[in-house]
Amino acid sequence: MSEAPQPEELVARVVPVVVARSRRAWLVGGWVRDRLLGRETRDIDFVVPTGAIAIARQVADLLGGAFVVLDDARDTARVVVGPPGAATYLDFAGLRAASIEADLLGRDFTVNAMAVDATAHQEPQPRVIDPAGGQRDLAQGVLRAVSPEAFREDPLRLLRAVRLRAALGFEIESETALWIRRDAELLDAVSRERVRDELVQILSLPGAEGSLRELDGLGLLDQVVPELGALRQVEASAGGAVNALGQTLRCVGITQALMAWLQGQKWELPAAAGQALEAAVGGYRSRLAEYLGGLLPGGRTRATMLMLAALLHRVGKGATEQGRAAASGRLLGHDVLGASMAATIARRLCFSSAETVRVRLAVRSYLRPRQMAHEPEATPERRAIYRFFRDAEPSGLEATILSLASELATYEGAPPSTEWQRLVAVAAALFEAYFERRREVLDPPPLVGGHDLIEELGVAPGPQLGVLLDGIREAQAAGEVRTRDEALAFAQHVMEREGLR
Repeated sequence: MSEAPQPEELVARVVPVVVARSRRAWLVGGWVRDRLLGRETRDIDFVVPTGAIAIARQVADLLGGAFVVLDDARDTARVVVGPPGAATYLDFAGLRAASIEADLLGRDFTVNAMAVDATAHQEPQPRVIDPAGGQRDLAQGVLRAVSPEAFREDPLRLLRAVRLRAALGFEIESETALWIRRDAELLDAVSRERVRDELVQILSLPGAEGSLRELDGLGLLDQVVPELGALRQVEASAGGAVNALGQTLRCVGITQALMAWLQGQKWELPAAAGQALEAAVGGYRSRLAEYLGGLLPGGRTRATMLMLAALLHRVGKGATEQGRAAASGRLLGHDVLGASMAATIARRLCFSSAETVRVRLAVRSYLRPRQMAHEPEATPERRAIYRFFRDAEPSGLEATILSLASELATYEGAPPSTEWQRLVAVAAALFEAYFERRREVLDPPPLVGGHDLIEELGVAPGPQLGVLLDGIREAQAAGEVRTRDEALAFAQHVMEREGLR
């Protein structure tokens, strides 16, 4: 597979085409900002006086890239070059004002409101068109809105402010923060797909916990996931957090740190907790990291959906606690209710069906490893492992990782030593079964089929046939049935015991 083309190479190939079609052209926004910062960028934005969509179509043909019209009315289109995860995005837009300076003053943040003439892109220090003072704010590490109306013109910029702050390591300027709080409710008018994409980027950037806390402080978190607000009224279970929302956000941070550790990065855990984790599951780090890096339908990774599951894993607690107070009775556990709520949230944010299923099952199953750790056996039996993956797949590994992160998030420091050691032992057994004993414990090959049971035992077609086959499969996974004859004998025993014919 050839390497993805470098952004500078693409700009050098595209500029002659753009200039040949348009009397003037400018490189704007993130390309200028990141070049001034000495950062690589794969977002390249061009502005031309007119005909941006036609130019984009020609560039897509030149580069063999994907062509997408973003906004026909605003003469805006995109060309995507390269594979998912390493793609470069070239956006083309028509000039939205009488001059490039006026166009820039209609943009979101001063550090994005800069441009250079496209023909000067190879100059070491091209003249920067900077009507809003973006170079000053770059030097000071400040994210400042271009105008008080910036967020009202496009409320998605409310989330983009937090995402850019995290990506650049800047601070949001105080007056800009006031404008964000003032306009937070306008986010409800933005399409759910655009909100989803910003949330995904926030969860994928380093320091996701801090970014989520900033969203909360700016009044934006409730706009994105209103269901999380009820967690402020739920007392934290332990560990010094103010409430269940605080523990949830801590879990997001620990999940991110845990995934970075799986990728080989150092993680400063309390000594005993870190040693137990390394001893039990350290051998699976690279395989888990590779697994989490896999893409799902929709182009997002398993790691991204695990981060979303971490954000939503306690969402049922708010509804459950409120329901108990109202009904003064026993309701579904927060994991069951939370799984349904998480699926509703994922669908509302327009995640794919495959992504929604993964989030739902991770939330539904994350307590199971901890429950298994409380069983008398030092490590879970094969039957328990089989049942866990039967119920949790395709999110069994994600649920196990989330269980570890949730346990760590429950405590301010290290979790109780004995409980933690038992939990990591369960996690190790689950990882071993998944990676090394899958055909034996998780997915044993069928010894008999429905036709065999009908012919050999006289089982009538119907639901009981499926029950018998499921029972045989579980007995295989538990190591109790190993041959065809044993499978038939097992089915015969179940039929006699249950009075089935």
